[in-house]
Amino acid sequence: MPKTHKDKQILSELFNSALNAVNGCSAVEQQLLRNPIEGNVAIIAVGKAAAAMMLGAQKQLKDQIQSALIITKVGHADNNLSWPCIESGHPIPNLKSLEAGAKLLEFISNIPEESKLLALISGGASALVEVLPENMDLKLLERINKWLLGSGLTIEEINRIRQAISLIKGGKALNYLSQNSMTQFLISDVKGDDPEIIGSGLFVAREKNSAFPDITKLPNWFKKYIQPVGHSNVQISVESHIIASNEMACQAIIEHANRLNYEVYYHGQSLYGDVYELAQSLAKELINGVSGLHIWGGESTLVLPDSPGRGGRNQSLALALACALEGIDGITVLVGATDGNDGPTDDAGGIIDGLTLQRGQSESSRCAKDYLLAADAGTFLANSGDLLSTGPTGTNVMDIVIALKESI
Repeated sequence: MPKTHKDKQILSELFNSALNAVNGCSAVEQQLLRNPIEGNVAIIAVGKAAAAMMLGAQKQLKDQIQSALIITKVGHADNNLSWPCIESGHPIPNLKSLEAGAKLLEFISNIPEESKLLALISGGASALVEVLPENMDLKLLERINKWLLGSGLTIEEINRIRQAISLIKGGKALNYLSQNSMTQFLISDVKGDDPEIIGSGLFVAREKNSAFPDITKLPNWFKKYIQPVGHSNVQISVESHIIASNEMACQAIIEHANRLNYEVYYHGQSLYGDVYELAQSLAKELINGVSGLHIWGGESTLVLPDSPGRGGRNQSLALALACALEGIDGITVLVGATDGNDGPTDDAGGIIDGLTLQRGQSESSRCAKDYLLAADAGTFLANSGDLLSTGPTGTNVMDIVIALKESI
């Protein structure tokens, strides 16, 4: 087997070990084993990992579950679910997102007072479910989200803005509950694992000192829809548990790599900032750094052109790294979204090396930098055979970069 191919297989194996460690089904199951819930339970599961999380709840709670509402991305449902599942719009909200919002309010209004409420929330919830104020409609919601996703803003900034235009985000969904308390299990896809930001904080009352969206970064047509953050029902006691995170995923890689006898260098949650600046700094670290396995976690940002091509931040970072590492032997890098979806694509990212540009260039007359400028990195990586595809993973804990530098 060629050395490069073997290195790619090792990186894929390590990435899969991370996905398994933070899978929604096992994470919920383990949490319920540690902290059982007694009595009848109503469940609201929203996010890309909603189906997997619900499966974990089914395994442990069984007949205790009296009712359930599951909202996930198209293609992320599971035939083993015992309850109906709504497949909604992501990354751009659509009519299904508004229908899911109406279903959420209807479901909440019908929960018996004696039932305990358990929410299972993961990234993606922000687009999958929405209830809008009267001065907004679906067309405007789509326009806003398209701008946000291509703006280069961080997920924290984006979700703060989403909270300010929604009737349910930023803890405002609590206003519709009759329960005095609830529990929520969260799979974190945000920096610092802040429950207010995960899924735009459906059931998290905003703290008084919480940051308000910086509207100076918004286009003028958008600013008038940003409203003062409404009151959320702070009378309801919400017990929040982070059951899976990027840190947990990275630790799983470290443990697996140690078993394979690699020298491991964990660079922490440092994968933040502009994709192209990150590519330069990561490449420099790898070129000048020691041999072994290097790991970074986090979530980069990418400014998109008006008509982006195929790919998202991870595919762009992978191709930018391939440009920076062109012709360099002995370095292979995996860049992956843990939810299996990079931007609007069904690919998770890419696995590149010093020959990626050579392989991709032989299939196209355009150079790699042209693909990057067009936000079309996925097309180039498809040509070079370097796309990373996992399918839906049942989790969503931001992104991971794993690099293997061989001794020369």
